[in-house]
Amino acid sequence: MSDLTLYHNGPSTCSQKVRLILELKELEYKSKLIDLMSGEQHDPEYIKLNPNHVVPTLVVNDDALIESSLINEFLEDAYPEISTRPSDPKKLHQMRLWVKYIDSYHPQCGSITYGIGVRNILLQKSQEEIDHEVAKIPDLIKRRNRVDLLEKGLEAPIVIEGIQQSKIFLDRLENELQGHDWLYGESFGIADAATIPYIIRMDQLALSSLFNESSRPNICSWYRKIQKMDIFQKAVTQFIPQPLVTILNKFGEDQKDQVLTIMEND
Repeated sequence: MSDLTLYHNGPSTCSQKVRLILELKELEYKSKLIDLMSGEQHDPEYIKLNPNHVVPTLVVNDDALIESSLINEFLEDAYPEISTRPSDPKKLHQMRLWVKYIDSYHPQCGSITYGIGVRNILLQKSQEEIDHEVAKIPDLIKRRNRVDLLEKGLEAPIVIEGIQQSKIFLDRLENELQGHDWLYGESFGIADAATIPYIIRMDQLALSSLFNESSRPNICSWYRKIQKMDIFQKAVTQFIPQPLVTILNKFGEDQKDQVLTIMEND
């Protein structure tokens, strides 16, 4: 078996995707946690592994693999004993289209996470600390968006767009789960792992009313099934500090009415 080392962050949505597949495939790995709040993703040694300054990175026998969706595809190719992809070519195509869509939605969830929650944590730092951290973001557009987000919060265009796109995401997911227990397969797989972290994040941001039994019952049932799986505790729960969940939930509750209003005015 290959020597696997995962550089990841507990609450990180993309890290959760990979940990879920690692646990589902019962693969042992060395855990290297990267503290995003303190900026460890910008450390020169880490950048040698991941020039995008993000997590996760999976090191396999000294080779660094990046991009969570591609890492999960690698894990299926390298360790196919426990399957995480549909075998039917048409369903496999549908699965990959869905994962591609989820990758495009990822920045939108990042915007609402920062706009509702993380922004309020970062604003407790000095302006000098904030400026120093923002300056390390390698992508110029992302850097400008982060400044706008920190200054305007829910009024930032990128956050408003993220909220509106989140409604589209939820509607699409509800439709994809119609008549199915899982996304494109007979059991939990890559598509489910790619998607569930964003439902978890909305739950943490006090937005669970968007996918309860009344609003979106298919998502509700799917989410509950996943929460009962052993891999959920191993890949998600144990890595997310409860104090962080508590504070994200508080910020979410404080701004929930405004968020729902923006969503309804889409």
